[in-house]
Amino acid sequence: MMSLSALVWVLLAAAQFLLSLRRPVWAVGLYMQTFFAAPHMWWWGDEIPNARYALWAGLLLVVTAGVHHLRVADPSKAPPRTIVPLAAIAMVVNATFVHYFLASQPSVSLDNYVEFMKYVLLYFAIKASIHDRKDFRLALICVAMGAAYIGYEVTINERGSFSGSRLEGVGAPAAVTANSLADVMLVSLPLVGSLFLNRTVVAKITALVAAPLVLNVLLLCNSRGAFLGLSGAAIAFLLVARGAVRKKAMQTLALAGVTLFLLLGDAEILDRFTSTFVGSEARDNSASSRLDFWRAGLLMLADYPLGEGGGSFKYVHGSRYLGEATGAEDPDSRSLHNGYLTEATDWGVQGLILKMLFIGGALLAAYRATNQARLDGRIEDSLIGMSIFVSGAALMIHCLFGSFLSNEWTYWIAALLMRYSELYSKEESPALAAPVAAAA
Repeated sequence: MMSLSALVWVLLAAAQFLLSLRRPVWAVGLYMQTFFAAPHMWWWGDEIPNARYALWAGLLLVVTAGVHHLRVADPSKAPPRTIVPLAAIAMVVNATFVHYFLASQPSVSLDNYVEFMKYVLLYFAIKASIHDRKDFRLALICVAMGAAYIGYEVTINERGSFSGSRLEGVGAPAAVTANSLADVMLVSLPLVGSLFLNRTVVAKITALVAAPLVLNVLLLCNSRGAFLGLSGAAIAFLLVARGAVRKKAMQTLALAGVTLFLLLGDAEILDRFTSTFVGSEARDNSASSRLDFWRAGLLMLADYPLGEGGGSFKYVHGSRYLGEATGAEDPDSRSLHNGYLTEATDWGVQGLILKMLFIGGALLAAYRATNQARLDGRIEDSLIGMSIFVSGAALMIHCLFGSFLSNEWTYWIAALLMRYSELYSKEESPALAAPVAAAA
């Protein structure tokens, strides 16, 4: 007999599938369900027929978003032009060129290349599926509930195990290690916070339930880079807050600080964080080894400035360049532990520049929208935008310490940043505001 968890997963997936046929944002919810609660990652997954659920959910998202967009598109209300979609297309062209003409081992590069294509398509599909502020809020709720599910399994059901005081054995596709899971939780946390700033009751309750669970997983992952990202996110939140928004921002950070203090019970988290800033004699192996990997990455980039294909450092050249950087004989080849160097060695310096235009353009668009909301006196709209902006800023900081820039949640964040900039750049029309007020 199917367990309650498996039954709930099936029923929720079926409901979101049916709802997405009329409202494509529910396909975003279904996709997030297949990511955060991927059946093969959890104890109840064997009770559900084995299938590539994320692939089918992604295809549904692309189809429903495309069909609905064609049906309701209004050329007179086209969003302002930005460099972001052009950068996304240019990234695809560049990756195609590098994979087919420069990669010395295309068979190794193929999986990364295919993923790259899928994630760019995912960006356009998520963006196209969000048509108004209600859709935008629902997409955020889906991410928050997905991240909260992992928090529930870890915090309440005590899933996972600990290796060197770090949470392992739980996660999501492409987020199965402590560092990668920490990155997912890191970018999800500000999105959860944006829901608390929303005027609707459902959004606030979602945030209150999800925030402690997500933050607890982030802390249990015991990732120094994520902790730096969290600190940088708080600083970024204050830096973009000006005028009347600053007081509300301070209150929000104070509440977050209290929650962090209550959950911060593992002294090793602070020990790992402070070890980043001490001298080489006291720096632990994890911190010092990153410098070796970065040196090796720069050596490879000097030889292959136009890129060598996806996964080229980790699976092809890493051992040789690590040997040059460290003097070790036949060292194990691993990830570069730096998203920017990984992007550059995979797809070239030009690929990294295009990725920065893609993410940076989305961040800039969201910043302009949140600043316009502040100038218009729309404090709530501005704070919501600041939270989305901070999510992207936290990701960029954490990518200094891990190869996360190519993961799919980077493209989620870019899509949310762009849709925020388009939906919140002006006051919501009374026709759209009425249903929101009724739901409050």
